[in-house]
Amino acid sequence: MLTRAARSPLAILIALLALPLSMASTAGVTEDAVYRLAQQCVAIKSPGTGKYLRNNLNVFSFSTGDINQAEKFFVKPTTLGEFLLTDRSGRYLSSVTPLVESPFPQPSLAAEWRISAQQTGSNSFRFKLNNRLTLAPVQYEYMKKVKRKFGWFTYYTWEPRIEHHFDLVARSDCKPYPEITTNVRGNIAALKGNVNDEVRGYVDAHTHITSYEFMGGRVMHGAPFHKYGVPWALDDSARNHGPNGSLDLIGNLLEYGDPTFRYDTRGWPDFPFWPNARQKTHTGYYYKWIERAWLSGMRMNVTLLVENQVLCLAQSTINPAGWLPKNSCDTMTSIRLQAKRIYEMQDYIDAQYGGPGKGFFRVVTSPAQARQVIADGKLAVVMGVEASETLNCGIKDYCDIGKIEQGLNELYQLGIRAIFPAHKSDNQFSGGKVENGFVNLGQALATGHYFETERCDEHTRGKAMDSGLPVIGEVPVINDLLTQVGAAPSYDDHDDHCNTRALTPFGVYLVNRMIDMNMIIDLDHLSADAISQVMDIVEARDYSGVVSSHSFMHGAKNGALHRNFKRMLNAGGFAAHYMKNADGARDQFPSYLDAVEQTPYLPAMGIGTDTSGLSGQPGVRNINGNPLVYPFTTEFGLTFDRQKSGNRTFDLNNEGMAHYGLLADLIEDIRQRTDRRIYEGIMNSAEGYLQMWERAESNNTTQHVNPL
Repeated sequence: MLTRAARSPLAILIALLALPLSMASTAGVTEDAVYRLAQQCVAIKSPGTGKYLRNNLNVFSFSTGDINQAEKFFVKPTTLGEFLLTDRSGRYLSSVTPLVESPFPQPSLAAEWRISAQQTGSNSFRFKLNNRLTLAPVQYEYMKKVKRKFGWFTYYTWEPRIEHHFDLVARSDCKPYPEITTNVRGNIAALKGNVNDEVRGYVDAHTHITSYEFMGGRVMHGAPFHKYGVPWALDDSARNHGPNGSLDLIGNLLEYGDPTFRYDTRGWPDFPFWPNARQKTHTGYYYKWIERAWLSGMRMNVTLLVENQVLCLAQSTINPAGWLPKNSCDTMTSIRLQAKRIYEMQDYIDAQYGGPGKGFFRVVTSPAQARQVIADGKLAVVMGVEASETLNCGIKDYCDIGKIEQGLNELYQLGIRAIFPAHKSDNQFSGGKVENGFVNLGQALATGHYFETERCDEHTRGKAMDSGLPVIGEVPVINDLLTQVGAAPSYDDHDDHCNTRALTPFGVYLVNRMIDMNMIIDLDHLSADAISQVMDIVEARDYSGVVSSHSFMHGAKNGALHRNFKRMLNAGGFAAHYMKNADGARDQFPSYLDAVEQTPYLPAMGIGTDTSGLSGQPGVRNINGNPLVYPFTTEFGLTFDRQKSGNRTFDLNNEGMAHYGLLADLIEDIRQRTDRRIYEGIMNSAEGYLQMWERAESNNTTQHVNPL
């Protein structure tokens, strides 16, 4: 009870202000205790009786006081604060009936447990397990013998007790939950640094971690994480691609030119066919593979949320037997979903490593935030958008200034900081870089016409364009799409085609507004004239936030770097080369470094792997008696063995960059087999990207520039 003095208004105010802080402090301690259960092996003990939970005829009950007879559970997080508990046979502690727990062979909502903690001492806790299906806790009811006194007489009664909080006793004899390992040894604290020092390490400026959700969520199989772990994240791709890959029409056409190509679809744990360096419709990302790349010195990762609305919708014709979309084809809806998945992935990784902020994967929205994350020894992840119908402003969409403003602001609030004005087809912002074959068919479906071309100017190297569609036109389902378009394309017979379309007034507005918001403009995939116009705006506004993230800008007539590429670098922009093996890096990377070294900026060159962007990766290495020797030790002092995923062991020498984890091996091979200058340019790239971003963020020009 409050005394009269304690009821003074000041005292009451102080008490009210102090209460939430105290509660938050207690909650923080107990939440941390829950998070620390990740990857632990425990027995569940009744504090009142000392009995342990054990399996009795397929029902768990508190029935033994011998810890050696108790069931031991491996605690695997599904997300922050929620867990699976698996017994020594690998079965899941589950409840389909309230207050009854049994072992089940497969995970489900009945096997998910939300755990909370109750502090019992300075560093001791008891835990409550609530089932996510029944919403009921694990409960133990028993009779307790209680000593009573009445005057001089002593007597005993048996009284009912109900327990919901239990001791989780640490053990070491669990069956671990299935997981991929990084196969890296050493002190990862070597990746930490001083936030005021220049960053040492590389950026992958063009990745697609969430592409498994694009085009209806049916084209790309596999996922970088799943709440039930790797057996579900990287399961048999027949689920999406049909028996023997028979419904993987886009993958079979893009890589093999043959819709009848067949392969072994099995995933975890055998992986007989995928992942591999050629296959374009299976994810190359799993979070442990990304972790291996980070451990090799990847300090930043720019992950591009991606969509092609028209090709997504065309799936119903391309692949009618296997087309049952689980996601919307609408571009902005897809981007929202993929942004959500990135934050869910961050939470999932945090959960595996013991709580919020404990994981290596951190989404950042500013260069200052990125520097702090990197100094903490973690991976800074930047989100961007690479979509054909950017902001839902495809050629056939309605678009106006209000829609552009709303879309840009929404993307910014989602944490997105980089955007491609156009991608695989013309839209209401710009013409795209012309491409042949299947992409040209997509252009026709998106716009109502194939790429309209003219001879490139004297500075620009163009592209050969085929009249008709001689390869894919023979595929029956493609013929159906051609019928929808109405005719096959027709082009003059030369190899110097450029898009007739450039920036539109809406495109001029978009670029200026991105500069106002200090966002990063990616020039790759724009038509040659559009790039010239973007650079006119960028130079007039003294803006550095322009990049070429995977070497997809036009070249010069002689194959050299285009003058627009050099304009971008001179403006303080940043370039990343499409990833190559050591031989390709030796041949192609020096031209980028030559150009950067002609500027006053850091001699840095990033890589753009484009993994899982319907793009292949560097393949089998040319060994010539000089293989990459395992184990190898990086400059950070970490030792890398061959990466093992389930029953398959990956070796760069034999299969190239089969998945994202082998980026570590590829970087080491470049370190060993190319000029030191190339490796140094790559290892300067995270700092180079940050400096570009900082220059962009500091720009405060306001005058909009119209080059049209």
